[in-house]
Amino acid sequence: MIIDQAQNLRDLMGRTRNIRVISIASGKGGVGKSSLAVNLAITMSRLGVRVLILDADFGLANVDVMLGITTRLDLSYFLKGEKTLHEIIQLGHEGVRFISGGSGVGDLINMDEYQLSELLAKIVHIDAPIDVIIMDAGAGVNNTIMQVLLASSETIVVTTAEPTSVLDAYALVKTIVKHNATHPLHVVANKCENMREAQSVQTGFVDVCGRHLGKNINPLGLISYNHHITATIKRQIPITVSDPQSVTSREVDTIARAILDIETPSVSTGILSKVFSRMLGVART
Repeated sequence: MIIDQAQNLRDLMGRTRNIRVISIASGKGGVGKSSLAVNLAITMSRLGVRVLILDADFGLANVDVMLGITTRLDLSYFLKGEKTLHEIIQLGHEGVRFISGGSGVGDLINMDEYQLSELLAKIVHIDAPIDVIIMDAGAGVNNTIMQVLLASSETIVVTTAEPTSVLDAYALVKTIVKHNATHPLHVVANKCENMREAQSVQTGFVDVCGRHLGKNINPLGLISYNHHITATIKRQIPITVSDPQSVTSREVDTIARAILDIETPSVSTGILSKVFSRMLGVART
């Protein structure tokens, strides 16, 4: 059912609009997925791309909080027929549009697969000047998350260097591949102590997924640890706004340019993946 509905959505998008729908996912929470979604959208907008963020962590949304925007309008108003999609779209930094997924809203948390499919279809067909929709999916693996991911054009998987994060990211990729082996996947290594660690995490993960899942994953970019990120989240000002010249902002810019094919960064290769194979419990061939 999930595969059929996701394929129908992709077919509809292909016939009606030239739009990229990029989902951002993670195997576990706390890896900086939503922060990346927000800062990536802001950076893309600066590069001339018209972006809409859909907070697809339905009922547990926080994109509006990260953007520092207080709004009572969310998807529940649209589902109940009280507002149109245009009326619940909010405007954030750098002209980024966003739709809140709501927080603690039962109508959103309890959506069935048909309702979700209909909702996603209407969002990707919205009559608005949009080039890219970024869907910030929930963390983990369940039917709702899988439907969001498989309905997108491509998925960015975010992981950190922590073993639990890598394991959960691998489980997420494995589940995606099980449902659709051809779904385009990227990986971003986030919150890394230094460039060497970031490259090791990313290239090792790509190698293991290629060896044991037969899946080619694009190493999209690296983001080093920045203790100022926590402060910017508390202040509800994205770091690409509060400190656009920071290392983190430049790293996000590199990722944005890579996925838009404006400039593809080179990523160091040749990192051994033995530790990842042991970590993930798979035997090397």
